[in-house]
Amino acid sequence: MLNCEYILMVHASDEFAATEEARRLADDLRDRTGVLAADRRKADEQTMDLGSIVAVLATSGATVAIAQGLADWLRRRRGTQLTIERTSSSGSIKVAVERIDPEAALRITELVSGD
Repeated sequence: MLNCEYILMVHASDEFAATEEARRLADDLRDRTGVLAADRRKADEQTMDLGSIVAVLATSGATVAIAQGLADWLRRRRGTQLTIERTSSSGSIKVAVERIDPEAALRITELVSGD
């Protein structure tokens, strides 16, 4: 089975908030079936924070579980912005999400999971 990598960039009102939201997102996604790893990365290696980027490695069959995790996370965080990039040999997706309602979050994550 092919593995996919998702790069999730969390944007918030300040660096601390973005880092905290990225931690919560990584924690949520680690519990999803098919997610092999969900680790935080730094956007700027010069900073002390642990990073506001979440790199997710998952099996290709895990896209629905990841989409559900993203939808759950987005519903709880209306003021947070998120950029999603997906890379694999089968194609690439990039989605930018900003201050959306729960229904729009569901539609976006369905797009991301639509293999």
